[in-house]
Amino acid sequence: MSMHQESLEDTYGAFQDEQLSDDDNAAPEMQSEVEEGENEDPLQLAIDDLEGRVMSALNDFKLHLGVRSSSAPGSPTVHEELREMLQSVLEVAAHTGPSVARTYYQGIGQEGIELSCEEVYERLVSDLILPVVLEETQTDPIPAKRVACLEFFRHLFKECQKSGSWMDSTTTGPQMGPYGAGASGSHSSHHPNVNNPAIRAQQKRRFGKKLAREGEILRYWVQASISSLVEGVFTSEASEMAVASRGIIAASSSLRPCLKHIAQRIKDADDRGASKLFSPMMKMVEGVLKKLFLSSAEETAGSGDGIRGAALKFMEILTLVCSRKPHDPSQRRRSQANSEEFSLEDLPAGHPVITRESLESIAEYSFAIFRGLTLLGGQARIDENLLSDMLMSGGGGSPSAQVVSILKPAALAYLEIESSLPGSEEESAVQINVDRNNIEFDFMLSQKPYSLTLNAMSALALNRPMFFKESALCLARRAVQPPVFIEGGTLSKSGVLAISAHLKAACLTLLRNALSVSAKASDILHEASKACDMEMQADKALSMAKQANSLRTAGRAARNRANMMYTWEEGDKRKTETDDALAKLKEAKKARGLGHGIQLPKNMAEAIDLVFANLHNLPSKKPTSTGSKNRNVPVNLDFLVDAILTNGASLAQEEGRWYDRDGGAAWELKGDNDHKFELSTKFTELVSGSSGNQKPRETFFKDAAASSVDALGRIATQALNSRSAYHAQLGNEIAARLAWTLRGTKPPGATALSQALVEESVASLTDKQVTAKEKEELGVFIGRDYPLVSSCLALDFANNKADTKQDVNRTLSSHLLSEAYVQASIADQEGAQNKNYQTCMNAFVASVVRAGKLADDKPSDADRKQSAALASTQLQAMCQNFPEISPSSLRMVGGLCDIIEVTKKASDAARKNANQTVAASAALHSAKAAAEKRATTVLLTLRDIAFSRNSVDARRGAVEAAVMIAAGRLPSSQAIEDKALKLVMNVLYPKSEILGTLVTDASINELKESAKIAASKHDEIATANNANAEKNKEKGILGDNPLSDPEREFMDVAKKPVTILMALCVRKPDLIKTMFEVSCTPKADALQKTVRANMAKMAKAAAAKHGAAAIANKVAAMTGPAELALLLAFLDNLTDQKTMNQEFIDACHEIQAGKAGEDGKKDPRFLIPVVAAMKRQELVEKLPDFVAAEDKIFLAALERMGDRVARQALLYRDEPDEENPSLKGMTLCEQLVFLHNLDFAAAGLPQKRYLDAIKHCLDNDEIYSDRVVMSALDHMSGVFLEGDKGLPLAYMRTIILVCSKHESLHSFITSTLLPRLVEGKIYTDRRQWEGWMRCAKMLSPDSQQAIQKLPKEQYELYCARYTK
Repeated sequence: MSMHQESLEDTYGAFQDEQLSDDDNAAPEMQSEVEEGENEDPLQLAIDDLEGRVMSALNDFKLHLGVRSSSAPGSPTVHEELREMLQSVLEVAAHTGPSVARTYYQGIGQEGIELSCEEVYERLVSDLILPVVLEETQTDPIPAKRVACLEFFRHLFKECQKSGSWMDSTTTGPQMGPYGAGASGSHSSHHPNVNNPAIRAQQKRRFGKKLAREGEILRYWVQASISSLVEGVFTSEASEMAVASRGIIAASSSLRPCLKHIAQRIKDADDRGASKLFSPMMKMVEGVLKKLFLSSAEETAGSGDGIRGAALKFMEILTLVCSRKPHDPSQRRRSQANSEEFSLEDLPAGHPVITRESLESIAEYSFAIFRGLTLLGGQARIDENLLSDMLMSGGGGSPSAQVVSILKPAALAYLEIESSLPGSEEESAVQINVDRNNIEFDFMLSQKPYSLTLNAMSALALNRPMFFKESALCLARRAVQPPVFIEGGTLSKSGVLAISAHLKAACLTLLRNALSVSAKASDILHEASKACDMEMQADKALSMAKQANSLRTAGRAARNRANMMYTWEEGDKRKTETDDALAKLKEAKKARGLGHGIQLPKNMAEAIDLVFANLHNLPSKKPTSTGSKNRNVPVNLDFLVDAILTNGASLAQEEGRWYDRDGGAAWELKGDNDHKFELSTKFTELVSGSSGNQKPRETFFKDAAASSVDALGRIATQALNSRSAYHAQLGNEIAARLAWTLRGTKPPGATALSQALVEESVASLTDKQVTAKEKEELGVFIGRDYPLVSSCLALDFANNKADTKQDVNRTLSSHLLSEAYVQASIADQEGAQNKNYQTCMNAFVASVVRAGKLADDKPSDADRKQSAALASTQLQAMCQNFPEISPSSLRMVGGLCDIIEVTKKASDAARKNANQTVAASAALHSAKAAAEKRATTVLLTLRDIAFSRNSVDARRGAVEAAVMIAAGRLPSSQAIEDKALKLVMNVLYPKSEILGTLVTDASINELKESAKIAASKHDEIATANNANAEKNKEKGILGDNPLSDPEREFMDVAKKPVTILMALCVRKPDLIKTMFEVSCTPKADALQKTVRANMAKMAKAAAAKHGAAAIANKVAAMTGPAELALLLAFLDNLTDQKTMNQEFIDACHEIQAGKAGEDGKKDPRFLIPVVAAMKRQELVEKLPDFVAAEDKIFLAALERMGDRVARQALLYRDEPDEENPSLKGMTLCEQLVFLHNLDFAAAGLPQKRYLDAIKHCLDNDEIYSDRVVMSALDHMSGVFLEGDKGLPLAYMRTIILVCSKHESLHSFITSTLLPRLVEGKIYTDRRQWEGWMRCAKMLSPDSQQAIQKLPKEQYELYCARYTK
């Protein structure tokens, strides 16, 4: 007996002694109390108490309504409330239960503790908590409670592994939980003698019980996950999706623990225990994969991203645990450090079913699916036949075979596509062209699932080197050919940009890893990064990978050196930064050398340092001068100081530049007057060339031009920096006059920035802004004729020194333009032509637009931003104040509205996952706001010009520019296009009749431009449409929808000008004729389709404003035969509940009569829009016309007839009053009845056409279903039985066709129709009787009952012909 047990017995004995009584009468009573005390087991009482607490908590959980108990701010959510209710159950199950078992155990020593623990676990956990919580997970109708139960199993498994709990993994020996306090106990440091056989047996027994408890909890956890993946549990689709998503997350959490448990079972030679968990685990995997691959698009439409994302993450974990670890020892050590990891190496061999080969095949197919999702952007269509065959054959094998049967068809769908791509060793391995338009998909990935897929590919590549090269190849291919934005697709514009950035980052991450070199994938990744304009980053990443790869196989010395370098860089970071700063300071001092704009320091010591630091920069010889002789100036310290003080100007002085040396020597006093000077005679003779020497004369004029340019530069700079408005204006006037005077002179250095800006501006002009001739004139103007003028145009804002409050009319650019306008006016008066003003204005506007573009390209540059603001301000003022402005200048002004790039950058920065600092994001948003302000200023400027100018050309140019922006011809953001559209339609058009005419003309011109583009792309669009014809037919893409990518791109662009003109057509219906004529330009089919696709809004608005009947007659009168398709589309879009009245029906009849052919034949297509509102009697009369038309017209008319009576499709309605028919439309049943009863001979129709019309209806079984056909046949047979009418000619033929097409109607025909026809004496009609016998023969022996009802003569005839 142990000392612990002895102390307990001594205490109990002392307790009994204290309770003894000396009263003899009390002996029986005390004996009964002792017996009762012995019967009350404290362990049982404690277990009963815990059971009561658990049952109370579980009952409260069951009674919870699944909604928040309080909606006050800060109150817990429903999930927090449910988790709190189950928290007490979790504490009892994981911690309180083991503690009670250790405290109230009975028996001897450790064996008593083991028995108590076993009893507590069975009663509380095994028999109560696990089954009840699983039942809640499987049956509770509230999704939130199911989710809470799923989370309970995960927390229970985690808590049970903590110290002192049922599956304690913190220590071993007697203190291992639940038999001790675990690692947290006071005796946790005591290590038992493992060589003792009794202790070894005890540990083995306890380990077996621990493994059994672990397996039981895992099985319940897996069953709970499976129950959450079953379809049809909830009536609400959102609830089912939410529970399924959490079930997949629970399955992901349980996958690794299950496999580790299975591996331990196999290691202990317990194959049955391993299979007991492996089968439900594979069923769980199968359920998750079915959610991903076998769920329909409708089922996952609402919460598809959540389900799909969770399933893809699960499949990533499945691939990792079913694949092999790397063989690299360093990576093996790192992976062993993580106890949560699992791979195939951890699975022992020996189990007959659970083998490494079966699991490895799962990993291979899963990885192939990931490659397909990455490269294609979705799951390629799975062959249903192959899938069904594999599912049927996969169930009879091992549990993993069913999982493979789901994964394999999905993988083969991609591998079939991959087989046609070049291999990884070929040169074109990365540069591939996958035509995704010709690939059918089961589903496409949106942004979140796509990001998870890319993360999975990166994780598989880095953690499983066997997948590295294929992952790198797949990511590189997709990075080179990233996804594109498609209207109506799963990826938004921001999603496309995010996925593209993710792909580039993934390629760089893989390239930076040493595996890229060892796996021979570095060339592929480097090529992809280079194609994505990341060559510099790729070079750095590749060098890091090569260095890391070399260190893996390098010796100890090399690794130590690398470690020392790393330590030095980290430890001496401050010293390194100090040394670098000192070196930079020294280099900066040297850089301030001669010819680089040096300034002599104020401190003499620093000045001397600067002089001596630049001694070696002096040339060995003095620069040669251009004059006749050189000055003999010694190179000494004074010479050097002069060079420094003059910024190197003293070294560049030329002997021939007299104005720099002694220009005053050219002047002399005039006579005795001390105040008047004149040129010296010697100088005038030298300049005039009278001395016979022409070289001084040439030098003089050359130097005179140079001196004028220098003077201009100084004047313009001083005027720009002057604080006096008067001096600034005077300087600008002189500079402007000099600039126009000095033609063909190169600009000074002071205007270099301005000149560069103007040259870039002209080079960046597009064909939409200027014509080729205008661009050529601009190039000649700034490069040859007036480079000095062009360099001064942007001087005010190129140097960021202009005052924003300065009067714009006093700027240098305004003076230059004024001077040009004066010259042009003088030329006009003289009958000459001078384009300098127009060209100068174009150059100025181009420089302003370029300044705005430069500010957008670099949002963080404050100078560019200020320059753009100054330029925009000057442009607005000049456009308002200058007397003339050309249309080309106004078109160029619209270039300021091109803010698409900066808008995209700002949108990217607004995303949460954007890799932008706060300052960069703020700069982008500020740049976007400034760009939108400039664009809005442009629109206001165009408005002011259109309102205030007297010149028709200027007003027309402003209106055309505004319309071009609204129509998208001049690129701009969506917000600016909307503003431009409002400006055109709500401001300019209603302002005056003249402006309205200009807006109309400009809109028509934009539509004509679209027609030209459509005609030029006709062949390309037709080829693409023909290539996609079969695919579009299968998908049901018909009508006015785009049939190919080229057509979709054109229709998106052409939609804007079409919309503008349609808005004008509503206000001025006469424009519809022009729109129809332009849209029907030869080969402009895409434009015509665009007009038809956007016709609905215009038609409804026109009908609301002018009346449906009136506008229909008006448009019909304006259109000719070439515009017939557009007229029909217009009439079709006029129909709705409000306009479908008798007046509109009469209008359609009038239009049909007016559009009749020369032979008087009327086109039935004009009545199709109104057949749903026409009386049935009229439709019966018009039915032969529809039958005689083409099949497409005939079926369209029938479909439209039943639009308003779709709910009565199975009925044949009787007229309430035969004399006054009132029924409208025609049900599907009535259509078949009237078609059969059609008198084709009287209508002049061939019998073949009559029969074909009926057959077309029967072939369209999606509309004319078996129930519709049954109701029609039943009605006609009933009428025949009543004797009112005979059977229609095609009746029995229809029944025979129905027998072949609808097997579901065989019973109806044999049991109802055939006997009814016998009863009506069908055998009296030879043709119908022949059809009856054939039908009876086809349905034999089911038709035997009807045959028996035949009269004797007919029965014998039937038997003689069809019975052997």
